[in-house]
Amino acid sequence: MKIPLTFISCDWGTTNIRLKVIETETLNVLANFASNAGVKTVYQEYLKETQIEQFDYFYNTLIGLIDNLPVAYQNNLIVISGMASSSIGMFEMDYADIPFSITGKGLHWKLFNNLTSSDVLLISGVRDVVDVMRGEEAQVIGLNTTITKYEKGILILPGTHSKHVYFDTNEIVGFKTYMTGELFELLSKNSILSNSVNEQQWSTVSEKAFLKGLHSGFRKELTAHLFTIRANDILNGTSKNEGFYFLSGLLIGDELSYIENDNEQFILFTCSPLLKLYEIALAELFPNQKHQILDDAIETNAVVKGHFSLLKMVSKLN
Repeated sequence: MKIPLTFISCDWGTTNIRLKVIETETLNVLANFASNAGVKTVYQEYLKETQIEQFDYFYNTLIGLIDNLPVAYQNNLIVISGMASSSIGMFEMDYADIPFSITGKGLHWKLFNNLTSSDVLLISGVRDVVDVMRGEEAQVIGLNTTITKYEKGILILPGTHSKHVYFDTNEIVGFKTYMTGELFELLSKNSILSNSVNEQQWSTVSEKAFLKGLHSGFRKELTAHLFTIRANDILNGTSKNEGFYFLSGLLIGDELSYIENDNEQFILFTCSPLLKLYEIALAELFPNQKHQILDDAIETNAVVKGHFSLLKMVSKLN
């Protein structure tokens, strides 16, 4: 398969989809479009249908979204990662097993061609013995030039379901998922704590509350301190902003408490505002470890670079 001059990079997650037209020579983004038509929403709509196959429904939806891109690129090859390869997505694919190379070798993929419009290159997720991920593997592959600078370490990908990806000698050898972001969302909006937390401007007071929660969480005292957020609000008049950052620290501290302190390098990869909180947390809890912080620009390009690396790999095999 010949590498095209341009292709469409598609990150299709549970709650949203991101489409970018990429110039392969430079990896410049020529056009982009994002929507909340995530896999979960599309699948729920598909379940109401009786006359169309699941792949065809997702494909038609995707082509409809691509109509928002310039006409000149609407028939480009689409490289897709994320939940599109899950049982509720476009086409279910088996997970690839770890270890796998940070170049992408070892991942599963499937090329759909001779379709009514754009061809599709669908990328699988990755599994460990007790864990799975779909989507983050493309980010990891896109960061391979950064990872290869270090022999061993942890790539931390904060988010709704934070991932700690363990690498050793240019291979991904393990990973763990932490529901930090989802727990924060549930507790801050749908629990009794919702009336005691409210984000405001970061300040020295906010930082003090965050660090207090961080150390409590790191001592594995998460459940013992959750209700204190509500109690301090009622009894001591603690501000809702302090409650917000104490809860943030508590959950991030709990997540980081599972890290074994024998790794040579942490690479933190996220976008603001989580970047600041995790950067503070790593410096506070692991002062003797090396940290590399990757900024928003790198975060934006990682999936694109991962898709291009996989496209090059597949082109050599077809």
